[in-house]
Amino acid sequence: MSMLVLGIESTAHTASVGLVEDGEIRGFKSDSYKPIKGGINPRDAADHHRAVLPKLLTALLNEFKTKVTDLDKIAVSIGPGLGPSLKTGVELARYLSIRYSKVLVPVNHGVGHLEIARSLSGFENPLFLYVSGGNTQLITIGDYRYSVLGETLDVGIGNFLDKVARDLGIPFPGAPVLEKLAKNGDKVFDCPYTVRGMDVSYSGLYTYLKKRIKTERKEDIAFNAQEYSFTALAEIVERGMAHFGLEEFSITGGVARNRRLRELLAGMAKMRGYRYYFPDDEYLSDNGAMIALAGYRSDLIAGESVKLEQADRVDSRESKWIGKRKLKPRAMVGGESVIETSKFEGIECILKRRKGGEYRNPQINFNINNARIKREIKILHALKSIGVESPDVLFVNMKDSTLLMTVEEGKVLNQLTSSDNFDSVLRRVGSTISLIHRNGISHGDLNAGNVIVGERIIVIDPSMGELDAEIEDLGVDIHLMKESLNALGKGSSFSWFVKGYKDYPKHRDVLDKVKEIENRRRYT
Repeated sequence: MSMLVLGIESTAHTASVGLVEDGEIRGFKSDSYKPIKGGINPRDAADHHRAVLPKLLTALLNEFKTKVTDLDKIAVSIGPGLGPSLKTGVELARYLSIRYSKVLVPVNHGVGHLEIARSLSGFENPLFLYVSGGNTQLITIGDYRYSVLGETLDVGIGNFLDKVARDLGIPFPGAPVLEKLAKNGDKVFDCPYTVRGMDVSYSGLYTYLKKRIKTERKEDIAFNAQEYSFTALAEIVERGMAHFGLEEFSITGGVARNRRLRELLAGMAKMRGYRYYFPDDEYLSDNGAMIALAGYRSDLIAGESVKLEQADRVDSRESKWIGKRKLKPRAMVGGESVIETSKFEGIECILKRRKGGEYRNPQINFNINNARIKREIKILHALKSIGVESPDVLFVNMKDSTLLMTVEEGKVLNQLTSSDNFDSVLRRVGSTISLIHRNGISHGDLNAGNVIVGERIIVIDPSMGELDAEIEDLGVDIHLMKESLNALGKGSSFSWFVKGYKDYPKHRDVLDKVKEIENRRRYT
């Protein structure tokens, strides 16, 4: 027996309705609100949606010779998004549900985007890069729900690009115009580049570019905005794929239409030998078909009391239809680097060669690699000086972005998750990190793959850390460890890490900062 589902989307500037039958997209109709100046005015967007949604619905039903009475479900996006905009879609969905006695299904907007990529790609266990105005997330399939491995620590990639465009005098939506301008830019600035584990941050990059707008060409501002922000995205995808041994990825969300972003991701995939899928542009913009598709899969029923969830997340609730996957972390695998065993003067050692030149802008790649090598050497030395076990650097080749380091005996923490004493080990790790933080040092990529457990706790790969760390840096460290444990299905063990970390006298301030960071990452 066939199933026909109507999807209604109205989270931000686009109003859309779509039809899905038996899991296949039949079509959709969309109309977007375009502000005269500035960004989206939520109430104006809502007035636009209220006016066009009935017309779009009529046109869609007429095109496919379908009536509301033929529908089996009505799916509607309940968030995340702008309250007034969301309300228009929910109002229409509720009315149709009551009027025609149809099942009403609540759908997370982001899950709709993921379903488009998952269904069209045909990939069984992919990594997803979800990039839109308010969302920048690295996502995989978890325990019957989508699981977030990393995301923005501040502003979403789409909002970042639109803010840069607005400062350049480009009306909303500015990102497509910025993409065209960037093609004629070529001057590389020494911009802030912030990747922390599998999280990214764009506030520093935005502030830097804003200050240079009056002294640099628009084309070069656009070029640097894209190169630095997209290089960071390609890096976290590379990192997630490498750390968990995944072999296929897909992109979704409005920003995924950008050709330069696709070029960087395709270059990274070619270098690493990954399979990837880029959906057609029409499926990347907000649309009713993706909501209908998620609604078709879902067994959730809202009833007449369906509620808006402006800060809803893709990992907020179960998505049982996607199944269950358990990530299997790999030991001693570099994210943006290649790790090999070697010998130096007869000594067994680790050869770490930083990659990226195969797909990054050459100058930006050189800047990133050299900065990280210098930082790693300095912080490894600093860790030794305070009594924290870490590798010895034996040889450095800056031109080839290569480090030779001693081999450290022990097992990587992410390989011990099934151990009976994992919690007690984690407490020892927390105590070690408290010592590092007490001395004003941050790691910058603190996760279960960068800790080796032997007779002592050994800390490796601090190339993103700071020697004069602020509380924000310390908070990011703890947040990254928490995020890492969640990805490994060991989130409940984080409390044991905290027990050890409480050796740091200012632990309360840092843990408060962690909560602030987590709240900051929510959709806005």
